Amino acid sequence: MNAKSRRDFLRSCVASVSLPLLENRAWPQVHPKLPAIPLPYWSTRLERFIDPLPIPQRIHPEGKRGGALFYRVRMREFEKPLHSQLPPAKLWGYEGQCPGPLFEAMRGVPISVEWANELPKQHLFPIDTHIHGAASPAPAVRTVPHLHGSRTDSRSDGLPEAWFTPGHSVVFHYPNDQQAAPLWYHDHALGITRLNVYAGLSGFYFLRDGEELRMNLPAGDYEIPLVLQDRTLDKHGQLNYCPTYDDGTEAAPGRWGPQFFGELPIVNDAIYPRLDVEPRRYRFRLLNAANSRFFHLYLNLAGKPTDVPKLATFYQIGSDGGLLEAPVPLQRILLGPAERADLIVDFSSLEGKIITLSNDASAPYPGWDLLREIHPPLLELMQFRVVLPLTRSVRAFTMPSSIPLPPVDPADEVVTRDFVLSQRSDAQGKALAMLINNKGYDDPATVFPKLGSVEKWRFINTTDDSHPMHVHLVQFRIVERQGFDFGAFLRGKLEFVGQPRPPAPGEAGWKDTAIVNPQEVLTILIRFEGYEGKYVYHCHVAEHEDNDMMRPFIVVSAGAKPA
Repeated sequence: MNAKSRRDFLRSCVASVSLPLLENRAWPQVHPKLPAIPLPYWSTRLERFIDPLPIPQRIHPEGKRGGALFYRVRMREFEKPLHSQLPPAKLWGYEGQCPGPLFEAMRGVPISVEWANELPKQHLFPIDTHIHGAASPAPAVRTVPHLHGSRTDSRSDGLPEAWFTPGHSVVFHYPNDQQAAPLWYHDHALGITRLNVYAGLSGFYFLRDGEELRMNLPAGDYEIPLVLQDRTLDKHGQLNYCPTYDDGTEAAPGRWGPQFFGELPIVNDAIYPRLDVEPRRYRFRLLNAANSRFFHLYLNLAGKPTDVPKLATFYQIGSDGGLLEAPVPLQRILLGPAERADLIVDFSSLEGKIITLSNDASAPYPGWDLLREIHPPLLELMQFRVVLPLTRSVRAFTMPSSIPLPPVDPADEVVTRDFVLSQRSDAQGKALAMLINNKGYDDPATVFPKLGSVEKWRFINTTDDSHPMHVHLVQFRIVERQGFDFGAFLRGKLEFVGQPRPPAPGEAGWKDTAIVNPQEVLTILIRFEGYEGKYVYHCHVAEHEDNDMMRPFIVVSAGAKPA
């Protein structure tokens, strides 16, 4: 049976099923004539690891307003080269920086931020006006920042439709009433999030507390933020946004495609940078800020990316929502878009060595349905060179043997909700939209959690790609992942197969984004704390959330009637 006949057969099966959530599933496809992988233009022309790693500058408050520290952040267009062998590229950034300036906030110390849009009225990239929220009369340039991972009032959350245009600003308030965590901020404007973030609108926000500070973790010059992205440049060294379909073919100019994979790795907005380090412990705060790309990272002591890897061990001490209960020794770590990791790397025994931060994740991820790679792999991201002398005495630090995390008891769960992830495709199998429960963002809200309640959410992935699912307002705990019988699901029944798998040790703490793999159910527990009001949940592949894999939910008072 050829690919088209197989698709038609599967569609006929779906048409006979009474479960409407499955009628738009993205079926696995065989691609007998896969396009050849184009040779990336710049990746073979740029010398690697010659430029120093840029470190994001810290931002300082201008004073106080209303009892809160007050900051002003301007969104601006600017130019800078992404590599010393390239001409300056036109970028967007907070305070003219990519990544944006680093916020350092303290738990219990609220801040207010005036976000000012000083961008030009012409976007860097064409706008697909067929996407919800991007059609006329919506202007091309509009922004709204979202502090990802924060427990914030809905009016300061950065809802996608709360965008504002050049010449305008908003003031958002962040109470910082949660445990220390590596939060991050990025644009969230409806229908163009993928374009604004790709242009450069993202940055780190470190929330600290007394417990973290008492641990004497590596700090100052020894705590390094690493913002991981991927970009494609044209022959003039300018950003080129060229999304593709599942088979690797490019979308028509200015039209939406379900994924974007850049040809060059970007770390702190530099291509193939290096960091010279001392033979001591460092703390690295990692963020996957890529549009679609997953990173499966490792520290490689081998000389070439094609050599057999020689792996260095590191320790994960925290994830999205803060510190883990105990350090986790690792040699590899997976980060989907929007996920963060707090790592300790000890270079003490590696004096004189060169270590390459490497990646072997496929694009798209996990790529189980592909016959071969159709996007260039990004095997090397940056290098660490242990060539600096010790300039200060090394402070000893000891992680507690156990850091108790506030429990979320499954017995407290009052509601279980299912969310089916699917893809609507055309007759040729090309994606038209990504959906949750067969609904788009503009459809009325159907989820109304009660403030203070605990709910169990199950994300059921019927597509061929992994989706990093993000829930605003809350941090949650992963319960388990488990496969399901797809044939039974076609008949309207969710039947699990195999044994449930607990979260990996590195994701057993608080999370705000978690990966759900193909034909898998991800189960999480959420306590809805903080505020009533409207929020959203969505896939954090930016192309997916921009084209309807995002839905609203409304937190209601504890005394409200069940919804």
